[in-house]
Amino acid sequence: MPPRSRPENEKDSRSASEISELSPLADFFKAIEKDPRIGSTHIGVYASLLNYWNAQGRSSPIRVFSHQMIGLAKLSCRDTYFKYVGELSEYGYIRYERSFNRNRPSEIYFTCGE
Repeated sequence: MPPRSRPENEKDSRSASEISELSPLADFFKAIEKDPRIGSTHIGVYASLLNYWNAQGRSSPIRVFSHQMIGLAKLSCRDTYFKYVGELSEYGYIRYERSFNRNRPSEIYFTCGE
C-alpha cells in the first residue's frame, strides 16, 4: 500500500516549520565559519543547548542545571561544561549567567543571529 500523501499546503507548512527549527543552528554555523577558536566540543555544547531550548518551548532564557546538559552534550565532567559554555559566552554566541546556587538553575540567552 503506497504511503498516503498530504495536501500540498501541509507539506509546505511542515517544511517551513522544519526550516524554522534549524535556523538557530544554521545561524550559529554561519557565525563560526571563520572563527578558529570554535572546536567540535563548542559545537556539541551549543547544539545541546539549542535542543534543550527547543524542548522547553523556545522560551528565553533557558534555565538549566549543569548536570542536565553534561549528559545531553556527552561531556565527561562539569569542568568541561563550564569551560565551553564560558567560552561560548565570552565569544558572544550566548550570554551565560551562572547562578552559583545548586538550587537555582543558570540562565542562558542565545545571542547568535541577533
